[in-house]
Amino acid sequence: MDTLYRHLLILRMLPRYPQKIDGATIESKLRAEGDTETTRRTIQRDLEKLSALFPIACQDDTKPYGWSWQKDAPAFDMPGMDPATALTFFLAERFLAPLFPKSTLNGLRPYLTNAHKVLDKLTENRLRKWPDKVRIVQRGQPLLAPEIKPEVAEVVYEALLQEKRFQAHYRRRGDTEGREYVVNPLGLVIQDQLTYLVASLWDYDDPVLLLLHRMETAELLDETCHIPEGFNLQAYLDSGELLFPESDKMLKLVALFDKYAGAHLVETPLSRDQTVKEQKDGRLLIKATVADTAQLRWWLLGFGDNVEVVGPKKLIDEFAKNARSMGEIY
Repeated sequence: MDTLYRHLLILRMLPRYPQKIDGATIESKLRAEGDTETTRRTIQRDLEKLSALFPIACQDDTKPYGWSWQKDAPAFDMPGMDPATALTFFLAERFLAPLFPKSTLNGLRPYLTNAHKVLDKLTENRLRKWPDKVRIVQRGQPLLAPEIKPEVAEVVYEALLQEKRFQAHYRRRGDTEGREYVVNPLGLVIQDQLTYLVASLWDYDDPVLLLLHRMETAELLDETCHIPEGFNLQAYLDSGELLFPESDKMLKLVALFDKYAGAHLVETPLSRDQTVKEQKDGRLLIKATVADTAQLRWWLLGFGDNVEVVGPKKLIDEFAKNARSMGEIY
């Protein structure tokens, strides 16, 4: 095998600190690439030569000894990063960082740094201005995100990535003290400013929702995660669990909306069977089959007197009671 090509392969095999790779593993990987001649001794000499040219180093604190890129080493890649790729990394950092495990994000850090440098050097290229032209805006009242302990988040992300259990001291809403739980992480969901962990506890199969900011401590366990048979994160979300169901039945919602308040529902309907009929007074009569959830009630209440619930009776009675209670308050 050509020496230059072998050196390139070795450099690509090296992980970033604190991970490391030893000579035996490099030799095995070179064999897989068709190199049957390079010896372990040659690999060691290669690494020593390359360490004089690139920011790589031998980790000799624990056996087996291994090599890695230094923690702050810039990203090494061929070909170099073009502006479009740099923009992709930049947007991923801005909008997707909360979704990455810390270990993965740390591995991307040199590429993110390189992306910033590439974009900063652009002058005429219009891609440089693109980040200033894109925003993600949430509807509803802006809320500040609760503080999540970094050490807790790191354990949760690592447990989810490795499919391992972890032990957590978790405080439920309304409780003054937390309790110890053995948690099987199944999925992560970010809604508004809250980060939910979908998980099962101990050996139970029923998924529950845990808020990361309510975890006071978390410790990774060397135990395989118990995943309920047939569990699928998307199916779990499609069932409406994050909308906080009031029952497992569907509601035949019938409501009269002020013309302007309900106009957006013509373009973004509540359901596939939704119908809209304008009334003589200009209001919109909207009928749709929807899940029976607390989220539905919060959404309807947000319209105030710009909506009148006409059915079902169960919902009418709830809203009438709420209206009486609010009347007594004000």
